[in-house]
Amino acid sequence: MEKTLKQGTGFFNPRRFLLLLRRDFSNGYRSVLIAMAAVSGFIILISALSSLQGGNGKFHTVIFAQLLFIGGYIVSSLAFKELHQPGRSYFYCTLPGSLVEKFSSKLLVTSLGYALGTLIFYTIVGAVSEGINRLIFGHGHYFFNPLDMNILLIIAVYLVTQSVFLTGSVYFRKLAFLKTTLIVNGAAIVFGLVIALTFYLIFRDYIHPGGLEPGIETILNRLGHTGQIEAELGSFVSAFFSLIKILFWYVLAPVCWLISYFRLSETEV
Repeated sequence: MEKTLKQGTGFFNPRRFLLLLRRDFSNGYRSVLIAMAAVSGFIILISALSSLQGGNGKFHTVIFAQLLFIGGYIVSSLAFKELHQPGRSYFYCTLPGSLVEKFSSKLLVTSLGYALGTLIFYTIVGAVSEGINRLIFGHGHYFFNPLDMNILLIIAVYLVTQSVFLTGSVYFRKLAFLKTTLIVNGAAIVFGLVIALTFYLIFRDYIHPGGLEPGIETILNRLGHTGQIEAELGSFVSAFFSLIKILFWYVLAPVCWLISYFRLSETEV
């Protein structure tokens, strides 16, 4: 017998939400602890090996970003895994809680929860690794600064982009991470082709088998360069990138959340 995702009584109940949040945070904690131990050892090892070649100011920033994005995307793509498992989906769907509470809990755990957890974890492991480096080699990398503006920007980008993989977790029953990655890469390729086609249509008279000739400045001169065309092109490029920034920072995540929420509301198991 088919059963729709249970809405629960009431739109939002703080106590019910906290219970769901505790469940989602503690789910699979043994595996998380094992993964943290393995990652800690790996970070300490590669930090030590890299220190043999001298300090690197970007070492910890790069490793932290990889851990945040790759790990976070995988966690996000597995957020609603039990919803697609016949043996566990009925239990999850009948948990006390509204749809808003269930979705908000998963969103908070995979976005802000994972980001803050990773930040605290890496701050500790990074400090330990650098302590070991200085104890053994007498030098090391720069210490990881969790309040550095570059780190905060990386976290902000993650909080936006992970929404795409959370949506993939709702839609795909299996291999959600791989399928979402393929879709994102496909969309990027299509976007790049559209940009390339637009460029070609504008400058096709100046493109030869050997490439773009004789250069953008000469092209502008041939078009009657008086400064006006350059200004118009500059304004167009500036407006284009401004639009991209607005869509990325203010539109992408909310749209993905809405799609995920309504898809979740239609889910039947």
